Amino acid sequence: MSKVAIMFPGQGSQKVGMAQDLYQHEIKSTSILDRANESLSFDLFEIMFEDSEGVLGLTEYTQPALLTHSSALMNALENLNYDFALGHSLGEYSALVSEGVLKFEDAVQIVHKRGTLMSEAFPQGVGSMAAVLGLNIDEVKSICEQLSTEVKLIEPANINCPGQIVVSGHSELIEKLAAEGKSLGAKRVMPLKVSGPFHSSMMKTIAEDFENYINQFEWKDAEHPIVQNVYAKPETDHRIIKENMVKQLFSPVEFSQSIEYLIEQGVDHFVEVGPNKVLSGLVKKISRDVKITSIQTIDDIKGWNE
Repeated sequence: MSKVAIMFPGQGSQKVGMAQDLYQHEIKSTSILDRANESLSFDLFEIMFEDSEGVLGLTEYTQPALLTHSSALMNALENLNYDFALGHSLGEYSALVSEGVLKFEDAVQIVHKRGTLMSEAFPQGVGSMAAVLGLNIDEVKSICEQLSTEVKLIEPANINCPGQIVVSGHSELIEKLAAEGKSLGAKRVMPLKVSGPFHSSMMKTIAEDFENYINQFEWKDAEHPIVQNVYAKPETDHRIIKENMVKQLFSPVEFSQSIEYLIEQGVDHFVEVGPNKVLSGLVKKISRDVKITSIQTIDDIKGWNE
């Protein structure tokens, strides 16, 4: 029997003007957007719709913006029957909202706090990330081990799809990998515009503060299994889900393995809910045999609901 998985994008998918069409023309989305703005201490609409200050790319604002856009889309979708949910990094919080693990207003506050902790974990320039193209995970792990020292490290951070792996760690080693990548076998190494070494063990420094913060909110069991980033396995128990959301801060995002697992379970249709088509592109590189639908605008919602 055919199965469906919904998936939610993470940082890198944001764009100025995101969700403005939903706010103006879809009442079910408008209510979500209003609730997000009321839950935060800054004007989320200005950042999402206009971004006159140029702060949408700052992680503490990117995260609530993406969560809100995906949740606003989900609230307007009708007849969306699915079997599994997953998200990429920050996108996993959109999955938690869709599955009733967290209330939307709580999740917005959590991801803002998460983004703030992540951006403030290290002084600017200490840590960074880069995308490595053309190598498999074992090859990337081997290079990271060669470059790492007792005091500085570089590690796989996002295993996105065959031939695309993001590494994270001290900026000095990221720069060294970018300079020497081709000689090490990579087709290309592209430094990313991020404010820290996300999903590396360096982020353990914020784990306790984050765990203490999220413990004040109510967590419930998931309505559908969520294939979590940390282990690429389905989970519904809210206690385990919460533990994994803390581990996610300093663990690699096992996106490729998650998609492979879902295909093994019979999923042949992936529905991406959120701005742009980043995850859709990754799934295409993992398998050419599955159907992929992108829901990111008011027109996409109308097309689905008809």
